[in-house]
Amino acid sequence: MISRVAEHCFWMHRYVERAENMARLLQVNRNFVLDVNVPRAERWLPVVVVSGEQERFGELYTEEMTNDGELVEEYLTWNEDNPVSLLSSLRWARENARTIREVISLEMWRALNSTYRWMVDGEGRRLYQSERDEFYDRVRSSAALFDGVFHNTILHTEPYYFMLLGIYLERAGQTARILDVKHHQVNRDGAASAVDSARSLALLRSCSATEPFFKHVRAAPSGKTIAPFLVLEERFPRSVLHCLARARACLTDIRGFTQRAAPTRSAQLLDAVVGSLRAHTAGSLFETGLHTELTRVIDTAAEICSAFREDYFDPSFTSASPTLGVQSQKQ
Repeated sequence: MISRVAEHCFWMHRYVERAENMARLLQVNRNFVLDVNVPRAERWLPVVVVSGEQERFGELYTEEMTNDGELVEEYLTWNEDNPVSLLSSLRWARENARTIREVISLEMWRALNSTYRWMVDGEGRRLYQSERDEFYDRVRSSAALFDGVFHNTILHTEPYYFMLLGIYLERAGQTARILDVKHHQVNRDGAASAVDSARSLALLRSCSATEPFFKHVRAAPSGKTIAPFLVLEERFPRSVLHCLARARACLTDIRGFTQRAAPTRSAQLLDAVVGSLRAHTAGSLFETGLHTELTRVIDTAAEICSAFREDYFDPSFTSASPTLGVQSQKQ
């Protein structure tokens, strides 16, 4: 498989995943700040930090403006100079899809192209202005449709696994970043107030984890119960461990297609981080230091992406993504 095609496959679905995550994060946070009276620092700044855009946002706007929900939503949804905005993610997903049009299915192209046209031709903007919650629902539903036709309308051969790998690496990093930024706001020992309960539910909703958590965990949501679930519960499809373990399985399949005899550096890194996470218990996760562990996961995920690019993509080719897709996380 040509390395440039592989890179477009990887980034196309990674950008769709990023767009869906951004829509969910903005929707959950908007509802949270409308319903709950929390300190200003807990309102919109965490969303900017999770997106990795704190530095760039700070260069454009004053610190006080991080409390302006409309401004933050506009920046993270429509700003074309912001590489992780919802519009930018969909634009780059479509551009990668257009480049590999002969690889993806007609249904995939139609689903992605129609979503992008809806955003840029005015209909999406009008819905954003009139029914914000419905707008975010539409974006999330469109991403789910694309994911469904992806799994069911193309051959599960080499391109499929490059696309799947993009999903899992993006998702692992997003879950780790959301938890890293928001876990300190959640009462570790349980809801001491209605606000604590709302914080816990908002964290779960930010990761699409509310129903899975309550069906699996026999305890009230708290920092002590939510963090292990989002990091270590391998049966939850957005947990850090599930995503990294599935990414490792994708690399095994890709290695089979490429007939590589020796393990690649990206595979070795994934082996190490998956093994480390599987060795943890809920208790040891906190003993190590949750922030320390999440930072290690975020940094390792970025290192894996760089190694994967060296292992499988053409290092001189950079048009599949405007950046290497690494979002810094500073706290």
